[in-house]
Amino acid sequence: MKLSPLPIYLIGLAIALIAASYGFFHQWMPNTTEAARYNETADQLQSVVNQRGQAQKRVDEAKRLVEVEAAKWRAVVATRTPGMSRAERGIDLGVNPYQLAVDTQGFRNDIQRAINAQIKAGGVKVVNAPFVPGPDVNAPVNELLRSFYNFPPYAFPVLIFDLGQVTVEGSYEQIKANVNSYSKMPRYLAVADGLRLDGTGSRLTGTYNLSVVGFIRAKKISGPVPDGAGGAPAGGVGAPGGPGAAFGIPGGGAPPGGVPIGAASAPGAGAQGVD
Repeated sequence: MKLSPLPIYLIGLAIALIAASYGFFHQWMPNTTEAARYNETADQLQSVVNQRGQAQKRVDEAKRLVEVEAAKWRAVVATRTPGMSRAERGIDLGVNPYQLAVDTQGFRNDIQRAINAQIKAGGVKVVNAPFVPGPDVNAPVNELLRSFYNFPPYAFPVLIFDLGQVTVEGSYEQIKANVNSYSKMPRYLAVADGLRLDGTGSRLTGTYNLSVVGFIRAKKISGPVPDGAGGAPAGGVGAPGGPGAAFGIPGGGAPPGGVPIGAASAPGAGAQGVD
């Protein structure tokens, strides 16, 4: 039986549709979908890469800002903190606790001298000078760091003195210069506030409150003394990373057997008269 051209065309069209359907559904569509997924993934990865670059820029900026502030603090440390040895009118916390107890007495007197000199700035007459409290010579040696250097509870050794009222006499300009001078007090951070002026004319009386803070530079802090021990402990404990920690020096030592706490004079002996 001979087929007419129409069925042949229809059969050919059906075969073509089958082939086209196979190519579309089994080849072109999956490949296109997969390619779209690859492109989407590539876009996501590129976004992550871009975010990493932005994050690195933020990290670099944060490091820069930290270094700027660190440079400012190093400038403060260089001129506004006590020295790191008794020869520098400071303190070395790395010596054994017995020697530290003795050194602290002299250090306290140096602080009193520094304040006595500072309160005369501007040419005023001092009427009432502050008294710097010293460590308790009757307290156990292991309490010295806590009671005088506030270590702990603070994470780094620091002196904090709320010295109460100071009274001076002078002209307005002299008293003004006196109060402003605390902002540049050598080796310490001092604040005078609550100024009150009394009197008339060129002779006034100024009264203000004085607070002094001293950040102690230390790379090593003396370790505790075992009960019943008569000499210095072997070594010490490392100082925490407090302000200026990188500028400290290792400690020295005391004579064999240590120095009794009572060997030092009582703190504040003649505090007003410590020149």
